[in-house]
Formats: sequence, C-alpha cells, structure tokens
Amino acid sequence: MRMQDKPIVSIIGLGLFSLTLVVHICFKSIRTVDVGMGILLSLVNAVFLVFTLLWGVLGVVEFARIMSWSEKIKKREANEEINLDKHKKKIKIYLCINVSYLLLVICQLGYVIYRWDEVNV
Repeated sequence: MRMQDKPIVSIIGLGLFSLTLVVHICFKSIRTVDVGMGILLSLVNAVFLVFTLLWGVLGVVEFARIMSWSEKIKKREANEEINLDKHKKKIKIYLCINVSYLLLVICQLGYVIYRWDEVNV
C-alpha cells in the first residue's frame, strides 16, 4: 500500500452497507399485496445482505494492508528515514474508517445468522 492510498474498499463498503440498510428498511416497511413485488424485494434484500458480507472479506484484506503499512512506517522511523508525525494522522483516519466498516460487517453478520430464515436467496 502506498502512502497516498486511501481505504477505498472500506469507503465503498460503507456505501454498500447504507444501501443495504435502505433496501432492508424498504423490505420490512413496505408490505405489498402483490406477491411478485414481495418476492422481488425479498430477493434484493437477501442479495444485498450477502454481497455486503462478502465485500467484508476485502475489508479484512485492506485492514491487513493498512497494518503492514503502519509497521513499515514505524520501522522506517526507527531507522530515522522518515518522520512519523506527518503520517500518524493519516494512519489513524484510515484505521478508523476501516475498523468502523469491519464492526458494521460483524454486526450485519450477526443479524444474518440470527435471522437466517429471512435471507432466502
């Protein structure tokens, strides 16, 4: 990971999570008389739940990359090659974004496991 790379996977994941939340709220709140529309909303809800959880694997990979980047920066600071102060804020922001996304994915995984009967792909 280069120093100017941003946690794009986590940012996209947060967007997917919010889209999944909107679809899930629509599925729960809109009970239609039309059976076809109910089946379609159920399918879209299940697909978004599963896809967002699969996207979480990329979030874990990105977390590992950010942590290895942080360790490389610390080693280079120990060798007095660079000053860590200018990179410390960037690392904290990237880790906050990534960790918040991973916590949301873990909560969503718990929801999917708890309500497995609703996720009927």
